[in-house]
Amino acid sequence: MLAKRYVFMYKKVVKAIALLPILMVNSGFLTTNSSNSPNAISNLLIPPAGAVQLRDGKTYFVQLPTFLEAETTINRTYAGGATYYFAIALPKNMGEPLQNLEIFQTEGFDTVDFILNDTVAYLQTPSGDRVAVNSKTELVPNQDRGKLTVTFDPPIPANNELNSKLIVGLRPVRNPRYDGVYLFGVAASPQGDRPNSQFLGYGRLHFYNPRH
Repeated sequence: MLAKRYVFMYKKVVKAIALLPILMVNSGFLTTNSSNSPNAISNLLIPPAGAVQLRDGKTYFVQLPTFLEAETTINRTYAGGATYYFAIALPKNMGEPLQNLEIFQTEGFDTVDFILNDTVAYLQTPSGDRVAVNSKTELVPNQDRGKLTVTFDPPIPANNELNSKLIVGLRPVRNPRYDGVYLFGVAASPQGDRPNSQFLGYGRLHFYNPRH
């Protein structure tokens, strides 16, 4: 009788061990990214309050910013003096400060060039108040079209106590020559020596030819 009891207990322990990975996934201990790396659990350090950092030094957001919309002040083709605004909703706690945004054109019949030293950035509260944010815009060449990196100095705080959203305005040299839909990808990177860039979404701008 005692032997049967030990066998029964042994089977329960084996079953519990087998279910452990499933329980960890359902409870949030494992993410979809960790499935690509067998050593992901051993690499993950116990983070300080809110921060996510791997042993290799990469930093991640706890809660991602959300891309809201893009709009232009002038939608006529080849017009000057326009500003392209990109609105980003900031969560209550990103876990890590927001170091920079990457904005890159992915669709359109013409390549849009920007005035790098004329970028505007500010935090806007629900009441409409604006707090200017110091930033620097750089052009990073790539194989297709250039990518703009807007770096905030200091970085945007991780805790959004004022429930504000981030607005970044890029000023093109001119609007594109050809009408149609132009898409701009937006990605965000946290503060850190090895930040993990996260894609947020696409901004859609539509330009019209006034002669048509």
